[in-house]
Amino acid sequence: MTRISTVSAKASILNIERLTPTIGAYVNDVDLADVSNPLLREALKAALADYQVLFFRDQTLTTDQQIDVARVFGDPDKAKAYFKRHEQKSVIELIEAIPGARPARTDQWHADITFSDNPPTGTVLYARELPPLGGDTLWASATRAYDLIAPELQAYLETLQAVHSIEHSGWPDHFLAKPNGEELYRQARAERLPTVHPVVRTHPVTGRKILYVNPNFTSHIKGLQRPQSDALLSYLFSLFNKPDVQVRLRWQPNTVAIWDNRATLHYAVSDYIGEYRLLHRVTFGEDQAF
Repeated sequence: MTRISTVSAKASILNIERLTPTIGAYVNDVDLADVSNPLLREALKAALADYQVLFFRDQTLTTDQQIDVARVFGDPDKAKAYFKRHEQKSVIELIEAIPGARPARTDQWHADITFSDNPPTGTVLYARELPPLGGDTLWASATRAYDLIAPELQAYLETLQAVHSIEHSGWPDHFLAKPNGEELYRQARAERLPTVHPVVRTHPVTGRKILYVNPNFTSHIKGLQRPQSDALLSYLFSLFNKPDVQVRLRWQPNTVAIWDNRATLHYAVSDYIGEYRLLHRVTFGEDQAF
């Protein structure tokens, strides 16, 4: 039995509604307010590895319960970004859009915090307040994107490394919009120097190969001249735009999305400008993501 089929067997106790042949599933009849059952915890972990992103409707979670859900999959005290934090629970980041304020630049494909040496392995995102329409999120399978590449190019990519940098992202604009933005940006750059990751990684649970680059944080490929690097990255990034590697969620109040940050990229659609939106995010990780 392969590693992937073993994962699927563990998840079989769940009522899973698959959304595409490639990525994404609704998990029905599970109340995430209580995830203490060991069999449920193992099934949820297996399902996340298998489907890469899981959706749960009609959940009512306290802040502590959301953190408990994240602990099913990893350590919620690992890598965080620079979003505002919850006043009582600092591991919860507030993904908040305020009318009249500049929104976060999450409307491009990215995996979270790959400018870190040890990025989070996943995220639990809980919808608190939503606009009446818009604000969908899309996920793309980085394993399926890798599978679409010709074998000869796959072999070449496995010899390459890419540089990931906070300066290549939307975070500079986020900092510079604040009254003390220059100081905050200098501090962030000092804390987060550019880091290097392999262009192709292997998922430690499923054993599948991952195309580990993203437009938001990957600046260039080491060892290539800039025009060559830009051309190759442009092709690799284009694979995430293919509908057959994607799944799209239309948020509803009290929806929870949990995704594998190693195996996916995501894109938050910013078509609700002028409306208020609030989601609570808990990233989780391990001592080593890979």
